[in-house]
Amino acid sequence: MLTATQRGTAGEQLFAACVTLTSGGDLELYKPLTDDDHTDISAGRRGRVPALAIQIKTALSLDRKRLAVARMAFPEGKPRQHPAFVYAIVYVPDASVEVAWVVPSADFNKHAYRGVGRRGKGIELQFMASPTRDDRWSDFRCTRVELGPRLMAIVDSLPTRHPPRIAGAQLLLGRPKAAEASAPT
Repeated sequence: MLTATQRGTAGEQLFAACVTLTSGGDLELYKPLTDDDHTDISAGRRGRVPALAIQIKTALSLDRKRLAVARMAFPEGKPRQHPAFVYAIVYVPDASVEVAWVVPSADFNKHAYRGVGRRGKGIELQFMASPTRDDRWSDFRCTRVELGPRLMAIVDSLPTRHPPRIAGAQLLLGRPKAAEASAPT
């Protein structure tokens, strides 16, 4: 049986492969070194800075009601919410993504069931959705082939971000002029 870490990593890798292939390579994905901010992958248009933070959860099976279930814990008591933050839940029954849900954080926080976090600290949000039937999550459901286009639409709907400009950076990073390079030091 897979550990929770193995299950999550497998889901993230399958998600990344689907997004890369179905966006035609137009989305670049980045993996943070840490996961303290509930971000498993960042995404942006090729040639631009990352625009979207994504928390990915993996369901390998359905519960007895035939629902995919995923839980998000927030020990500090406040779920993350921002227009550039989405949840992606992937249902992976047989080593491939059968269906996924891409949910903006505001919608996720509104629709998810709420409970008390572990050891009574914070809150836990619970996602429970059918891969086939209509429910509160149906509008966010997509096939693996729709993942790239769905994320590109979200990225394109966000305000354009430009790389930060740091005063004097050109001096630090620029090439020395020919006269300066040959001057004695």
